Amino acid sequence: MNTLILRAMCSAGAGTFLLAAQAAQAELPRLQYEFEGFDIRLSGGVAGQVAAFSDDDATTKSPDAQVDLFARLNIQWTSPDGLIIGANIQENSRRRESEVLEAGEIYGFVASEYGRLEVGRQDGPADTLAFAAPLVALGQVRGEFSSYAGSRALLRPIDTRDDFKVIYLSPPIEGLRGGISWSPEANQNQDAENPRSRVIVKDAFELGLQYQQVVGDWILGASGSYAFGNADPITTRADLSSWSVGVDARRGPLRIGGAYVDRGDSNRLARGFDQWEINGGIGWVETLWGVAASTAYTKASDRENRLFGLGGYYRVSPNIELRADLVQFREERFGLSVDDGIVGIFEVQLSI
Repeated sequence: MNTLILRAMCSAGAGTFLLAAQAAQAELPRLQYEFEGFDIRLSGGVAGQVAAFSDDDATTKSPDAQVDLFARLNIQWTSPDGLIIGANIQENSRRRESEVLEAGEIYGFVASEYGRLEVGRQDGPADTLAFAAPLVALGQVRGEFSSYAGSRALLRPIDTRDDFKVIYLSPPIEGLRGGISWSPEANQNQDAENPRSRVIVKDAFELGLQYQQVVGDWILGASGSYAFGNADPITTRADLSSWSVGVDARRGPLRIGGAYVDRGDSNRLARGFDQWEINGGIGWVETLWGVAASTAYTKASDRENRLFGLGGYYRVSPNIELRADLVQFREERFGLSVDDGIVGIFEVQLSI
């Protein structure tokens, strides 16, 4: 039996909307300092959500109030000969499914005409160089909806996420750019009592390759990504091994993209899972507003998932952004269950 649950924001969420209304009256100052090649920027804010969803799964629980505090610190120094040295620190009070507001990243970097070297907790090139369905604001099929009901699309390969790594990104050479990263150990749920619940991958590598060219009024691109590593035997999981190929086309504010993702049994407990996905979408991105629609079909040995999402944003002022998503999902476990549902989300983000 379908249930409808409306999640209001309680006192914290109400405070977000009140602050947004006040900030709309005047633009807040940028926190930035520039001096003799140094550029230091501090930004942060708060985002609050309301959501309603209909779901066939009776075990789905209403989540806690979705309020997110976030901060970013960007520091860089540019030498007289063009060498750039800096650091980025980004932190959130909760893990966002859309990953639009990056969480838990801290890394240093050096950039020159020979490329860019990054060291720290940061996404690798299998994610950052991969083309896929374009996403806007709350993320549509790979977005915030899965905090409430359903499961999100893969979109890109299963990778090392924000674990510590060393990354090299080449400069663009006639439209071609590549990247490689190494992580000594990528892990999740390390404190779980049952070793099978832990994710521990050692010597994890990510490879990414991206190609873009101008063709008439269009910018056309293609990408390939691969992530691999050795699972710790104590977890009894399969090794990390996942890849994708993607395409991208842009013309002014228009964005079109898609990808094929192959996960196989990558880091799974049970073998023979053989998961793969096709995703695609279209978006229109302007300075003050943007919309996107994306879809994905994910299939494995015992399940399949169909997703369609529509969403967008509107920038009321330089400090206030309104975001909304509507996502429909249909999850089938062969011979067991079918879960149909729809999730609607509205968010206000106040930032400085």
